[in-house]
Amino acid sequence: MTLSTIGGWSRRLVGTAALATLLLSTTAFGAAAFQQSPMLDAAVADGSLPPIEQRLPPEPLVVTPVSEVGSYGGTARAMRSSTEEFGDATSVVGIESLTRLNAEDGATIEPNLAQSWEWSNDDKTLTMTLRKGLKWSDGEPFTTADIAFWWDDVINNAELTPTMPGDWMSAGEPMTVTVVDEQTFKLDFKAPNRLIELLIARDGYQGQIFLPAHFLKPFHPKYADPAKLAEMAKAAGYATWAELFAQKALSDDVFGVANFDSPVIRAFKPVSAIGSHLILERNPFYFKVDTEGNQLPYIDKVDVDLVQNPEVYTLKASSGEADLALENTTITQMPVFIDNAEKGGYRVLEYSAGFTNIANMMLNQTVADPDKRALFQDIRFRKALEIAINRDEINELVFFGLGTPMQNSILPIGGRCWDEAVSKTNTQFDPDGAKALLDEIGMKMDGEWRTLPNGKPFKFTLTYWPGEGGDAKRKIVELTQTYFRNIGLNFDVREVERSLYFEFTTSNQHDMGLWHADSATDPLWVTGPKIIPRTQRHGAFATLWATWFETHGEKGEEPPRDMKDAMAAWEKAKATGTPEALVEGCKAVVKANADGAWTIGTVGAFPQPLIVSNAMRNIPEQGMASWDWGYMARYHPEQFYLAQ
Repeated sequence: MTLSTIGGWSRRLVGTAALATLLLSTTAFGAAAFQQSPMLDAAVADGSLPPIEQRLPPEPLVVTPVSEVGSYGGTARAMRSSTEEFGDATSVVGIESLTRLNAEDGATIEPNLAQSWEWSNDDKTLTMTLRKGLKWSDGEPFTTADIAFWWDDVINNAELTPTMPGDWMSAGEPMTVTVVDEQTFKLDFKAPNRLIELLIARDGYQGQIFLPAHFLKPFHPKYADPAKLAEMAKAAGYATWAELFAQKALSDDVFGVANFDSPVIRAFKPVSAIGSHLILERNPFYFKVDTEGNQLPYIDKVDVDLVQNPEVYTLKASSGEADLALENTTITQMPVFIDNAEKGGYRVLEYSAGFTNIANMMLNQTVADPDKRALFQDIRFRKALEIAINRDEINELVFFGLGTPMQNSILPIGGRCWDEAVSKTNTQFDPDGAKALLDEIGMKMDGEWRTLPNGKPFKFTLTYWPGEGGDAKRKIVELTQTYFRNIGLNFDVREVERSLYFEFTTSNQHDMGLWHADSATDPLWVTGPKIIPRTQRHGAFATLWATWFETHGEKGEEPPRDMKDAMAAWEKAKATGTPEALVEGCKAVVKANADGAWTIGTVGAFPQPLIVSNAMRNIPEQGMASWDWGYMARYHPEQFYLAQ
């Protein structure tokens, strides 16, 4: 298929969005009048909500709209593919961390909930100052007490956090958190740790360092009667107080979609669920305004439809049933999107995908079956799988030739972390070479399929969730099944829901897993690389080794030297934080992954369709689509609006 046959669609070179007009400042409006959504007028009039001047901070954060000052009102329609997450709603609801990354370059750290921060001369102490007058969505103050509660009563409570997260450690010891006053706090580390600054800006939504203390204390035994708390947990259907607390603590987390009780700090709050629809409403205490003093967000509500079938997602997106669709749009469906755009009342933007692979396959080297484990740990078998894949064919059939066959690397192509030779490791299509490697191992043909080296029958299964790339993932999986079977391997596929996928992989009940290769952009790779076995959740290529790393050697199995060296290279880059250290660590990690064939890459760096309704405005025309920045959360969705 040539580009000329796809509805006139032509390829454009798209990098990160050039949003020179999107600026942030922290300036007081003085006597200028603030404006609010008419949705809130009645609540102010009857006294159930304070006037806007009392709801905003003295110095609200000012967002310059992408194109124009918007208008209030409307319900934005979005979709999600799992009950665990917001899906495309993240791109409308946004993410709020203490600091944030600049929309244009995706790397410069800017103020957000924190208005300033400063490092000590030895780079061991980070002092942060919160914006004065911040409030949770219930009107209660947001202060350093919320950070102290998170650290003292959640992270340092063994029942809630059995293992200290490595992100908050340096030189083998946890950081210390010191509250100076209601706005100022300090993070102290045993060794220099400048990368924590990037982590806070990028991972505020997963490794967030605050929780609503006023709301959660009644569910914590330090502040509540343990006996009554146990009764409360039992009545709610939980075995322990910790389980009840964990549910209640899903407050401002991207995955906290089931909790309608907790206050939030972001622009929208979940308020109800109707059938397959999750409804969110604007936060009346949100701390940002536009350049004319209008409190953001412009949009009043968000309606998020649960659509777990990728084909149904495409149908709904192409028929105009969403105001923004991105997470499960794929280039494979670009002709459908373009052909239906006028009728569906939307436009199709072409963003750059921040993935080195949408289908990153991981053979589990710590699988429970001893025969499979011995085989999977034989690098000849892993290399045979790599060279059995026809990546050029995948690129043509799935990505219209617009992607790049590669192993897992760090984008952008040609950037400071890029290594062309490493990205091409074992990407050549060589089925005869693959067969020769299997013969060398001793996997003989017995009828249609090869046996294990000991002569036993052999069959292995790929477990995967098709979300976040649905149609493309499925097509790649189907092609890969053919490639593996063509070299005599009895290879099966098991498609599951997202939560079940992680149940299988984190409990070591899988032969092979598949996930999309995000966390693969410079400089954000260092905050959570998925090409080393850092966590059980994404270490599907070695679950027990990942467990060993994640628990600091207390559980799991001790990994081999090459994985230890890669983890050490990452730790060094994270701790040092200099440009030289980041590049050195990045290249070491990528090379170790490629040399060890820990993950099997296919095709990356492909265009990403963004479906935007004609009513949705202030969307950048170009940009990068990646979970690294929470998809469109990078581009200040609080200033998106629906033209009435």
